[in-house]
Amino acid sequence: MVRSWYESQTYAMTAAPPTLRTRTSRTAPREEESPLYRISMEVSRHCNLHCAYCYSGAGATVQPVMDADDVRTVLSQAFSLGARLVSFVWGGEPFTWPGLLADDGPLAFANGLGAYAHLYTNGSLVRGPEASRLAALDVSVIAKCNSLRAEVQDRLVGVPGASAAIRRGLDALLEAGLAAPGVFRLGVETVISPLNYEELPDLWRYFRSHGMIPEVEIPTQHGRATQHTDLLYFPFPEAREKYRALFEELARIDTQEFGYHWDPRPPFPAGTCCLIDKDRNCYVTHDGTVQPCAGVEQSFGRLAVGTNRNAGEPLHAIVTAPAFQRLRRIRELLSEPCRSCECLSDCYGCRGAAFHHSGDMFGPDPFCWRHRT
Repeated sequence: MVRSWYESQTYAMTAAPPTLRTRTSRTAPREEESPLYRISMEVSRHCNLHCAYCYSGAGATVQPVMDADDVRTVLSQAFSLGARLVSFVWGGEPFTWPGLLADDGPLAFANGLGAYAHLYTNGSLVRGPEASRLAALDVSVIAKCNSLRAEVQDRLVGVPGASAAIRRGLDALLEAGLAAPGVFRLGVETVISPLNYEELPDLWRYFRSHGMIPEVEIPTQHGRATQHTDLLYFPFPEAREKYRALFEELARIDTQEFGYHWDPRPPFPAGTCCLIDKDRNCYVTHDGTVQPCAGVEQSFGRLAVGTNRNAGEPLHAIVTAPAFQRLRRIRELLSEPCRSCECLSDCYGCRGAAFHHSGDMFGPDPFCWRHRT
């Protein structure tokens, strides 16, 4: 096998890998004692793709529930509670939403409040003008790329020909300067699948060499993923060893070829999840249901939006309630062996994986190779 240029480089010094930008000088100061710091928000599950791993079951026939006023109401309430980072996970594809990039659209509105925004998009509808507008806003973008092979990408996203559109979108975001040296405003979401497993080391190199932040994920077992287990999962106990070997290889690549060092462990290579406690996140679904995160589909209340406008609760009442605030002590509440893990100070695995494996969000991450339960 011919070694790539990147494989021939060795870095004597290593540093922590870069992370996606989460604020600028225009972002309002963080309030350390506030109930929220981050809100992850769906807006609509309408989507032009039909991804095999989609947790929300998004698609072309799913109609929006919230309207623009609902979105502004939720954002205003979240900001008043301390949210300074708005993660528009969207639920579907944001570029099917009319007015996404308008001066009174959700991104500009979040910026106007004093929040910074993350926008998740499959990228297939992004071209030069859209990319330039995103570059002008206080926003980091997380696009999609599961494979550089068209047949694999198209199969995972469920639409023939989508691969070419996604690559054009990614190129437009690069050309707009979102991944210029030292900028770190472009991430790329990738699911681990038996279809792309062998390709992932080179895909990782591609992301790193172009200044993109890789967000490689073990798919959570819910939503449409339950209908496509053959495309998305390895059988137990092989799965743990597959993920361990991949994460360790990506860590080796980062150390030897890019000068970054991190400890390989789930749920993300070169990162960890701290949404529930340190990030003080709440997750709002497209119908206003408030959850801890996308993976833990446990309702703690429902906002007064959409068809529930006359019966829902204000966000303050939900996130300050004792049941929700209890989640901020999640590391104390984990069951064994996670509670005694040496990594507990900065890692608690994937709570969504635990929830969908055992029904208990405080249970062990089933894909963690550091235990054998």
